[in-house]
Amino acid sequence: MERVKSIEIVTKHIRLKKPFRTALREEEEAENAYIIIESSGGFRGFGEAAPIMEVTGENLAGCLEFLNSLRDYIVGAEIPEDLNKLLRRIHRFRGFPAGRAAVEMALLDLYAKIVGLSFADLLGGRVKESLETDYTISLQPVEAAVKEALEAVDRGFRILKVKLGEDPRRDLERVKALRDNLGYDVEIRVDANQGWSPKQAIWISKRLERFEVELIEQPIPYWCVDELKTLREAVEIPIAADESAKDLRDVLRLLGVGAVDAVNIKLMKCGGPLTALRISDLCEEAGVRCMIGCGLETRISITAAASLAYIRDNIAFIDLDSPLFIDEEPVIGGIAYKDGGRIKLPHEDGLGARLVGY
Repeated sequence: MERVKSIEIVTKHIRLKKPFRTALREEEEAENAYIIIESSGGFRGFGEAAPIMEVTGENLAGCLEFLNSLRDYIVGAEIPEDLNKLLRRIHRFRGFPAGRAAVEMALLDLYAKIVGLSFADLLGGRVKESLETDYTISLQPVEAAVKEALEAVDRGFRILKVKLGEDPRRDLERVKALRDNLGYDVEIRVDANQGWSPKQAIWISKRLERFEVELIEQPIPYWCVDELKTLREAVEIPIAADESAKDLRDVLRLLGVGAVDAVNIKLMKCGGPLTALRISDLCEEAGVRCMIGCGLETRISITAAASLAYIRDNIAFIDLDSPLFIDEEPVIGGIAYKDGGRIKLPHEDGLGARLVGY
């Protein structure tokens, strides 16, 4: 029998190789929280929290307070006997989705190591042979965007996610320049991060059709659900929700009105891997595909997210490239990137990823 012996919570400074800009914000660095749950037998489970203040309203201070408040619930618990009870109790809390994701991740990682399974096998087993992530092109001048895109393609990336949401005419020029330089063998999906008004979104989306854009993500403000449906019905390109789909309730609303063709699932928005799987299954029932995305996260949470993509056919779009932009990652192990965007899971129990020094 294993009992939870201790919980340690640490923060790590995450600096990017260069600034990353979207229509919503510009990032140069972040501070993420990590939770390490250790059992009486010496097994350790790792979880990561990367709060997204602009999307979920959760900041690091609140996340840390939430994580520390859980010590009395978790220390002394028996694994796996008390696991379901712990998970249900954690998800009774409102708010703190990144904090909840970190705890759930760590508990599942711990349990997987105790029973000798990989994270993906613990949650049901792989149904895919491989994954391929996109490479995100930051919102930047046209010439710089083209240069970065060409470099990414030279490195083996075949799918680009291009940040838009500035001025629609400038955005259109950006996509045209990419197609002129890349041709049509490279897949392009775009993400406006709520940057266009509903009228602007219809104007540019119709014009993007001739450039064979795979997907338009969150073109308008998150609260404009009816307008998302109108846009979806007006254009040929599939429409995806990100900021409009923070959690299970948001997704239920989007599916109820037929607002989108795809939903971007992020562990830091929805509260953890198990809720992410519920969202994927719900979308599959509705005939809506899913993307698995990320914020400024390291390989602990990215490995958890990649594991979910491997076990669900409905998670069709992979946007798990954030470790590629981090200057010095405080994590050992986890996913590996091969031949550009190919993602390989580690051959270890649990996540196969740990903090440096643990």
